[in-house]
Parts: sequence; C-alpha cells; structure tokens
Amino acid sequence: MQDAVDYWELFEYPKIVWKDLSTYSEFCLDLAGTFTNDLCFILQSNDQYLLAVLNSPMMWYYLFRNTIYRINETLRLKNIYTESLPIALPTDQIKSQIEPKVSRLIEITQQNQASHRELLDWLQTEQNIPKLGQKLENFASLDRDQFVQEVRARKPKTESLSPKGLKELREAYQDYAPQIQARNAEALTLEIQLSDLVNQAYGLTPEEIDLMWKTAPPRMPIPRPF
Repeated sequence: MQDAVDYWELFEYPKIVWKDLSTYSEFCLDLAGTFTNDLCFILQSNDQYLLAVLNSPMMWYYLFRNTIYRINETLRLKNIYTESLPIALPTDQIKSQIEPKVSRLIEITQQNQASHRELLDWLQTEQNIPKLGQKLENFASLDRDQFVQEVRARKPKTESLSPKGLKELREAYQDYAPQIQARNAEALTLEIQLSDLVNQAYGLTPEEIDLMWKTAPPRMPIPRPF
C-alpha cells in the first residue's frame, strides 16, 4: 500500500524548503525539483524577497518567541507557525535592492558547495582519508598549517607524507580555501545589508533594532552588525 500525497506535484516547482527541527535559520530555495521527506516543509515560491525575510535576524528573533522548541533550543517550524508569519510588503526600491543580493548569495553558496565537494572527494580518494571529521569538512576555517596537520592526523597510521605529498596538500589548500574565505566574507557583507533592508521593510526603528540584538536568541543568522 502506498500513501497518497495530493500535493506531490508541488515538489517539481520552484519552492522554499525548511526543516521541521531547525537549529539554525536555514530556509532554502530549491529550483531543481527536489523531493524531500516528511522532516521538511515546502512553500511553492521563488520570491527572493520572501527568502531574505525568512532568513533574516528579525525573523529568527520572531520565530524563537512564537514557536515551540525542543532540546538545545531547536525550533519546531511546523506549518501551524509558518503559515501565519507576518510578512511586510516591501517598497519597489527595497525589493529591487534585495533581489540581486539574494541571487548573489545563492551563487556563492553553490560555488562554495562545489569547491567543498571537489576538495573533500580528493582528500578521501587521493589522500586515503575515509573519515574526514568536522575540521576537514570545514577546511576553509583552517589556515594552511592547520589543514596539513589535520590531514596528517586523519591519514592511516601506516602512511606518511612525502615532500611531494606535502607540496600537493599545500597547493590544494591554496587552490580552494582562499577563494572560499573570500566568498564567505562577501556573503557576510551581503547578509548584513539584507538584514538592514528587511528591517527597513518592517519599519523598525533604531531603538527596536537595538533591543532585538540586546535580547537576541541563540544562533542568530549573522553576528550583530556594528
């Protein structure tokens, strides 16, 4: 027997996807027709302004105070909470500023994901590291020496790095990590700008924004701008 899913065709359209159990603000735009399991929710939309609002510090602040949460303050973002979210209508000027920034953030995410996959696949196949660990999976957060040290720690004890192998590691790091780091810095700048534009769309005063940050919940999407 198969379960009937009346809305299955919606998965084939552009949609915003989010997790039921959300430790972080992670509303994603899917244009590939991905089918999710029952641990995610979808909204048929490719509205980049809406995506910016959903991922903003202001919305995370609101969700934290208007939904229930589980262990480790992980939010339950069921439809009963998200269907009635207050979404401010933006001015044409605000929307025209938000959309290209969101497009660039999506592009950065795709570029970083591709770069991560390439280097991590290389580490597993060419460096014989089946279990990468959190540090190597986030290798761009390491400097070059830390990267080499972590590779050494993860390689089988029977293998050692030759001078040629050490050179290859350093070159691989240099080919990928600085570009990812630069894109991450650009992404943070864009996210800060988007947060400011969303606050403008909602008409928040400087005093209200200051209060939001002073009473911010854990894991705000970005650090407090200064």
